[in-house]
Amino acid sequence: MSIRLLRVVILSFLIPVVFVLLFRVYDDNVTFSIDYPLPYVFGCFLLIWAVGWGKAFVHSIQIHKRLKYLINTACLCEKDVIKVKDEWQKKLRIHQNVIVKQTYTIATPIICGIIKPVILLPVKDYSKEELDVIFAHELMHCRHKDILWKQLCAFSRIVFWWNPLIQRFVFDVDSWNESYCDQAVTKILKNKKEYFTTICRLGIKPFEKGAYLCATLYEDKNQLKTRIYRIRAIESMNIIKIFAGLCMGTLLFVTSMFAVIFITRGYHDIYMRTVITVSDLREKYMDPEPIAEVTDVEKLEVHDEVRLAKKLPVVPMKERITRKKDDLVFVQKLKAGTRMESNSVYLKKGETVEISNGNSMDENIKKDSKFVSGIIDDRGKEWYAMNSMDVNCSIKIQKEGNYRVFVENRYKTKVKVFMFTYLDNKK
Repeated sequence: MSIRLLRVVILSFLIPVVFVLLFRVYDDNVTFSIDYPLPYVFGCFLLIWAVGWGKAFVHSIQIHKRLKYLINTACLCEKDVIKVKDEWQKKLRIHQNVIVKQTYTIATPIICGIIKPVILLPVKDYSKEELDVIFAHELMHCRHKDILWKQLCAFSRIVFWWNPLIQRFVFDVDSWNESYCDQAVTKILKNKKEYFTTICRLGIKPFEKGAYLCATLYEDKNQLKTRIYRIRAIESMNIIKIFAGLCMGTLLFVTSMFAVIFITRGYHDIYMRTVITVSDLREKYMDPEPIAEVTDVEKLEVHDEVRLAKKLPVVPMKERITRKKDDLVFVQKLKAGTRMESNSVYLKKGETVEISNGNSMDENIKKDSKFVSGIIDDRGKEWYAMNSMDVNCSIKIQKEGNYRVFVENRYKTKVKVFMFTYLDNKK
């Protein structure tokens, strides 16, 4: 149970839950604002992370080369050793081709490799009992896919090198992998005392370089004591303890999930308010004139601020807006809860964009204002009007830049949009 929970924690580090929340739940067109000085702040953080990531990545590559060198320079074992390995491989039902080699450069047996597992043994004479313990332990790691989890842990350490929690989780995953392996092996070998005695005798000192990329037989005396205590604790488990552990694990998982959601929501609100504040200050002192103004709108609600709302899925307009072809008329179906956006077009100061569109909904059924149409700039700021059936408005550009025309269907049913846009080049 413990190893499964720890593996879920490691996977949670690798799955971009926060980015999914930002883009699918909290996104509002300005998740990453280009308003200064925010790009410089996030750029500094990105640079610091990239330096640490590069250092950790280079260290990981060096360890991989070290392991590859050990495998390439190692010698094949004698037939008697390979025969014992084959017997245990057949007994544990491992279908991969596991190679056994010997080398003078390690002090304790290890197994490494995901696709092509290799067991490396120190060069010495082994008894039949020692080989049974070695191959039962190392091949059990292969059966449990522990090398794959060690690689995932190593990848987590590279990406989240700045997070001290990941170091602790990786240590716990390694420790519980060994305990999980010990439990499975002792069920087969029966004699626990002989098993751990053999491990103590074979483990002269731990394999340091690359230890978190391979499974070792022995770490240190304290870790070995912990493994023995865990075996005793597992054997004394009863239904009540198992049920309590399941409840605690479920509670921990649910609590962690909601903590991530609420913390992300809080940080997102702070970020959005910072974006809006910076944008307002910039427009107040640097851009005193409004970027655009909406005219010729009757009984329609007009917005010109960044909305803190859920972003709808975007589909492209089937027709392109160009300066050469200043008027555009077309019909396009728009699914429920989707947003249609045009291509980006460069508009100059004084030019006017006239938008006239409607939908196929029954006016008697839909009287709330859920049909939206307007323009959006590169910063995510929108100027739009809302109505239940159709939208007719003129938007005069006060600052040149790139703009897109958009239409939103906030109803729960699909509609057919009749779209007309006209670009007035007269200032």
